[in-house]
Amino acid sequence: MLILRAWLDHFRRRFGAFALLSGVGFVCDFVTYTTLAACHLRLFEANLAGAAVGMGTVFVGSRLAVFRDGRTALPVATGLYIGWSAVAIVLASALIDAVGSVLRAPLVQPWLTGGLALLPLHLPVNLAISTIAKLVVTPLTILLNFCAMTVINGHHLSPRAAPRDTDPPSGVRADVQLRRADRPGGGAD
Repeated sequence: MLILRAWLDHFRRRFGAFALLSGVGFVCDFVTYTTLAACHLRLFEANLAGAAVGMGTVFVGSRLAVFRDGRTALPVATGLYIGWSAVAIVLASALIDAVGSVLRAPLVQPWLTGGLALLPLHLPVNLAISTIAKLVVTPLTILLNFCAMTVINGHHLSPRAAPRDTDPPSGVRADVQLRRADRPGGGAD
């Protein structure tokens, strides 16, 4: 129960900033994705390119702002994130492609075309399908990316207590711990 409470507290404090950065990444992703989809590239391929741009933006921004206290060394975190991104992008792209296929189905597309005709502006069916497919999958990818970034950056859910046999210097809080690499005379792990 204590771990769940710590996770929820972590989620509440950091997810808002992460979601904001994800919004910036989503704009970069969406512009790339929509441009490629408008060129009639398969949605799977368009999303591979767009998601790579968006996830790269989110990684850099969140490492600097949201997970700046991450305990994983930057080169290790970068490698892990590239691995995570490769898997996540392929799976999300397959899911987007599947949603696009459903929207193109003979039973669905007439409804979509009829709905688009009601709009005051002309929106091509291909653009509507690619946009809807992307918007359906994106909330799940943002949540999973936040969870992955939390794990990759080495966030601990509970603060480690200072050793009991030493008194902290005056003015230093006991719940603050430095990584070994950041301690005076400390080396890398």
